[in-house]
Amino acid sequence: MKLLNYLFRSSPYIVVLIMATSLVSGLGNASLITLIHRALDAQSHLNSLGWKFLGLALLSLMATVVSQLLLSQLYRRAILDWQIHLGREILRTPLRQLEAVGNPALLTVLINDVNTISSSLLPMLPFCTNIVVVIVCLGYLYWLSWPLFFGTIALLLIGGTGQRFFVSRGQRLLKLAREDASKLQGYFSLMTDGIKELQLNHRRRQDFFEKNLKPTAASIQKQLFTWNAVYLLTQTWTRFLMLFVIGMVLFVFPKLMQVDSQLLTGYILILLYIRSMLVSIMAAVPALSRANVAFQKIEELGLRLKLSSSDETVSSEMAELTQSWQSVELKNVTHTYYREKEDGDFELGPINLTFRPGEIVFLVGGNGSGKTTLAKLLTGLYQPETGDIYLDKQQVIPDIQEQYRQLFSVVFSDFQLFDDLLGLEIVETDTKVQDYLVKLQLDHKVKIVNGKLSTTALSRGQCQRLALLTAYLEDRPFYVFDEWASNQDPVFKGIFYTQVLPELKAKGKMILVISHDDKYFHLGDRLIKLDYGRIVEQTNLVSTSNRTLTTGSC
Repeated sequence: MKLLNYLFRSSPYIVVLIMATSLVSGLGNASLITLIHRALDAQSHLNSLGWKFLGLALLSLMATVVSQLLLSQLYRRAILDWQIHLGREILRTPLRQLEAVGNPALLTVLINDVNTISSSLLPMLPFCTNIVVVIVCLGYLYWLSWPLFFGTIALLLIGGTGQRFFVSRGQRLLKLAREDASKLQGYFSLMTDGIKELQLNHRRRQDFFEKNLKPTAASIQKQLFTWNAVYLLTQTWTRFLMLFVIGMVLFVFPKLMQVDSQLLTGYILILLYIRSMLVSIMAAVPALSRANVAFQKIEELGLRLKLSSSDETVSSEMAELTQSWQSVELKNVTHTYYREKEDGDFELGPINLTFRPGEIVFLVGGNGSGKTTLAKLLTGLYQPETGDIYLDKQQVIPDIQEQYRQLFSVVFSDFQLFDDLLGLEIVETDTKVQDYLVKLQLDHKVKIVNGKLSTTALSRGQCQRLALLTAYLEDRPFYVFDEWASNQDPVFKGIFYTQVLPELKAKGKMILVISHDDKYFHLGDRLIKLDYGRIVEQTNLVSTSNRTLTTGSC
């Protein structure tokens, strides 16, 4: 089982102790049954058997208590380890890959699957203990009569074939329910994000509920109900199988072979005990089945993440290079991805561009022309499918992708604000911070207290200004602004283009601005235009501006 393999790798000593104490507990329980059988047949030595019975009972109880305590520790530790491990790997995973997986699938794994696997650890101890009991009891049956033993095993193997059918069928149903659970998570996220649009349109709200939310939720419950029915059939089949075996041993086998009545009594006693153990084992199957499906999903995600993860450390040489850089060059860079509602894939490139410190470059183009994709390629969030990126003639290979990304401060159009100014050492009395808050007219609404923003409950435009503030505080060599001014009024557009950008340029920063505000293009150094993933125009704005001024003076 994959779960046990993982537990052995992550906590080998605890798992060994749990298995050892489970083995002791199982052996103790099985020995009690054999001792009871001996006591029923014994005519003397009952006192010595009684003391043995008491000792075995105490040993079994103590082993069970120790196993439960160890399992509880393993249970809590496993939840923490899995969530931390998956969170770390997600943070290391390439953005394009995460976008392909989708937020609903990630949240389902992080929340539902981790808890499902962890909860399966609780029935794991009685499951393992009961298996030990069954094995010991079968060994005792073999010692009593090997012909009866092989006849019993043959019946159990034949009946187990039908049981395997039910178990495999239930596993498939659980997988389908798990897939729909991820889809339902997506619908719930869509519902909360789009609640305004749904409440404003009655037909849209009804269609969303009737065609998306309700059928998916109903499908999950139908599959889980069918799975529960299959599980009940499995339990019923187990009970029937054991009754059938007991009936064969009691009424049929004595006619085929000579069996002593006392031996037959012991055999039936052991089989009845095995029957209760097998029913208890089957009671743990639902949790273990759900854990197996959840673990497969986590393992699938984890394998992809593991293959793609990179080292988080930033070498001193690369850190120095990102501070003293002279050029970033894209050579024949391309990137292809599928876009819904369009025939074929969208291809960006080949792109050949060079960026240097102290420039303001405007990037323009229609919707869907590839501007944001180009920004993600440039900043190392996407990896080129063909072509290369160079930082001062040093090729940016996957091994240094993490270090290369430290060159950039980016405010995307779908930015995310954090309450904590993470990764920044902020002094609350820093005059630059206060001056920026005043310039952005946020000083009366936002304060920085203990390295945290006092609030992010602001309008979209004000949140964009806060995102601009955090990018300014990062003080990286290369700034990228993706439609930053789209939600700003004319006053703040003017501040952004005529004050913020020139100040950054004066500090030697490279600024790439994705914008449609052609009113301010004359403040830039270059203009790059994209159309359907291709560069169709590159204009030197400085020379153009100079020519315009010269013509005007004549």
